[in-house]
Amino acid sequence: MGQPENFWAQLSDQSAGYSVIIEDDGGKAYAYLLDAAGVMVSDVWLYNRGPAPETTDWSDPSKLPFSNPAEFVSDVAFEPVSSDSELLVEWKQYADRPIEAHLWVRGQLFAILQHGMVPGKSRLAVKDGPLAKVLEL
Repeated sequence: MGQPENFWAQLSDQSAGYSVIIEDDGGKAYAYLLDAAGVMVSDVWLYNRGPAPETTDWSDPSKLPFSNPAEFVSDVAFEPVSSDSELLVEWKQYADRPIEAHLWVRGQLFAILQHGMVPGKSRLAVKDGPLAKVLEL
């Protein structure tokens, strides 16, 4: 039972016009929060496929999006997302702060993206870094 090499999904909030795109390029996965105009307003690393690299050359734009280095990544085994049915976005709107998208994977809160928060929070981040902040459960 092999995993697909790539995965892409878009989940939208019809009332606010926001959407979350989940993209797995076969090496790593990210979630992107888009506003009603389609502008990316937050992003977060979700997982690497395979071992995390020890270091990342942040200066090489040809490597975008980057895999998250080992010092920032949990060693918990995670099966990559392979179907839209594994995903749910819960939209949170508050009077005192920007819209949030809570991304659930297989029934577990996995990431939080908030308009203007870069990076967002990820369940598999163990240390705040340039690609994800720790999601405290």
